[in-house]
Formats: sequence, structure tokens, C-alpha cells
Amino acid sequence: MWIPDLHLQPSAPFTALIVLLHFAAAVAVWILPAVFWPLLPLVVLAGFVNVAKYGLLLLKTSVVRVWMTEAGWFIAYRDQRQAGPLTLSPETHLGSYAIRLSFISGRGRRHILVTPDMIGFHRFRKLQVFLRWAPNKQQAVVSPQ
Repeated sequence: MWIPDLHLQPSAPFTALIVLLHFAAAVAVWILPAVFWPLLPLVVLAGFVNVAKYGLLLLKTSVVRVWMTEAGWFIAYRDQRQAGPLTLSPETHLGSYAIRLSFISGRGRRHILVTPDMIGFHRFRKLQVFLRWAPNKQQAVVSPQ
């Protein structure tokens, strides 16, 4: 059985979506009365941070790897830190163009958006099938010796 070990890459379409959404938010703030205009720098700053963290995976807190072992799910950050074992939440959502992996740990919840261009189409499809049909999604099966 295929076991998830995903090395995430920067995503141009996801980055473009983040830029588009923050641009729309900036336009919405611009249309509001002038008293709200001081919020514009915050919207622009949030856009830059989100592009760097989630789209281009440049920040040290960006998730660059997600994998599963016998102990559970783990994630690795750009600065080489790791978190885990994590529990895959039922809030995980499978879509045609994106998968939202939702994890629960003692420190709270963590959501990771995965698109086909982040891991490759074939791995994306395998992840979809695994999350939909695997009998045990919480830990890798140990093969008998």
C-alpha cells in the first residue's frame, strides 16, 4: 500500500489565488468610507506574508513536508523543525483541485492546503485515493517480517 510522504513545492497558481484574494480585499477596503483606509497597509502586509508563507514556502514556518509513519502523521517546517505525531481530523477535505489536510495535536489544529502542482499530479491522485479508501488513515501499516 502507498504511504504518504509529500515534499511540498511552491505553487504558482496558489500564489496567484492568494494575490487575487488580497487584491479583492484591498479594493473592498478602498470602496469603504475613508475612515477604513488605514486598514489598507494591513491588507497588503497580510498579502505579502501569506504569499511568502503559503504560496512560495519561503518563511521558516512554511510546511515543506508531510509524511506518515507507524507512529502517525508528521510535518516538517522550512527551518528543519518537525511536529508530530499528529492525528488526521475528519475535517480533512478532498477536492478536485485541492486537498485540505486537517491535523489535531495537543497544541491545537493545523490545516495544510495541498494542490497538484505542489506535489505532482500522480502523487496528488494517490493522496486522494489514499484519503478516500485507506482503512487506517492514522498510521502506516507495519509490513509483517
